[in-house]
Amino acid sequence: MSHKLTLWPSQEVLDINPEESLLIQLKKAGKTIKSSCGGCASCGDCVIVVKSGESNLTSPTFEELRLLGNVFHITKERLSCQTKLTGDAVIDISAHEKKKSKVTDVVSKSPTVVVRKRETLQEMERKSQEKDEVKREEDWYRHWDKTEPKDASKAKHLGGNKRPKPFRDIEEKKDPTKGDNE
Repeated sequence: MSHKLTLWPSQEVLDINPEESLLIQLKKAGKTIKSSCGGCASCGDCVIVVKSGESNLTSPTFEELRLLGNVFHITKERLSCQTKLTGDAVIDISAHEKKKSKVTDVVSKSPTVVVRKRETLQEMERKSQEKDEVKREEDWYRHWDKTEPKDASKAKHLGGNKRPKPFRDIEEKKDPTKGDNE
């Protein structure tokens, strides 16, 4: 004995075995239903929307209620891995088809490859070298690589031209035998 399951919006009618879950039956029919857990009711990915015939579905299991909550009467969502048919029904699986089309659109797009002639590449290289030459003529370009003759009369200004602080005398240092309070 089988029941009729109508898929919305395509209006395709499937004969469904009442002893197997909708997830298994839909996959056998070649429909794409996302399921990460493989039908164990732990991911919540295989959600379907019941359009009509909700009384012809099995009651929600504990696992299904834990994932989706007790709002079936508002959202009309069920997990296809936990739902079996007891009569004819109409369900919406368009959310799974949209996900499939997005993936195929991303995969089908390929990056464009630009093929240039050798002469064009040589011209681009020549222009780049000309730009580098102009930069080298400027004073600031890679100034750390430039070697200037060192003038002995100029002193290096290290530390902001500050005088070094003298070391404290040995007597001023604290005696380790004395406490910190003294």
